[in-house]
Amino acid sequence: MKRALLLLAVTVLVARPAQGQATIVDEGSFTLSRAGDRIGREDFSIRHVPTTEGAHETLTRGVVVTGSHRVTVDLSTDSVGLPVRFQSKSVDGRESGDSYRAEVMGRRYSSRTTRGSGESARELMLPAGALIVEDGVVHPLQFVVSRGPGRVAAVVPARGVVVTLTVEDAGTDHVSIALQSVEARKFVVREEGNGPVREVWVDAAGRLLKVAIPAQRLVALRDDAPRATTR
Repeated sequence: MKRALLLLAVTVLVARPAQGQATIVDEGSFTLSRAGDRIGREDFSIRHVPTTEGAHETLTRGVVVTGSHRVTVDLSTDSVGLPVRFQSKSVDGRESGDSYRAEVMGRRYSSRTTRGSGESARELMLPAGALIVEDGVVHPLQFVVSRGPGRVAAVVPARGVVVTLTVEDAGTDHVSIALQSVEARKFVVREEGNGPVREVWVDAAGRLLKVAIPAQRLVALRDDAPRATTR
């Protein structure tokens, strides 16, 4: 009897990782160019991780490298796309830079920044449905345009502010990726005040293909077209 119970327990423990296996929503890389000159790249992944019955957590990671500067950002959202946790860490050459951590509880956004000179903390009250976007990071814009045309609030951790973004549908288009023409839908994302205007192209599944910030002469172009199916 004890042997049977032990075998059952082992079977359950072995089965659990399969049941909680992450699903890759999208992954890939972007080449970053300014005025036509390559300045760096961004590698990213977006995964769904099951939590409770019928629910999941979305985990994203992005690594942005420009010259000797490297930034790693991690974002966790709930099953409806609202942010739960965010962190970033920068490295310059062999020198560690700033690190940043934030958690969202209800509508309260609590963050802590660690620098060589010490630590600082800050809290913000978020509007309902607020997202997170970050200066110099491309892949979180996928969550912004997935809301479709309209207005959405977003935290910008690098600036410590909440901004209002207006998403406009600019119609169908095509993006050339690795000598392949990919059908796309273009959106224009305008930030209130003097914030940057971002042009964003996604495929039929809503996956990012290209991002341009004309005022900065910056373009992020995907290195390879998204796969036809995700794992």
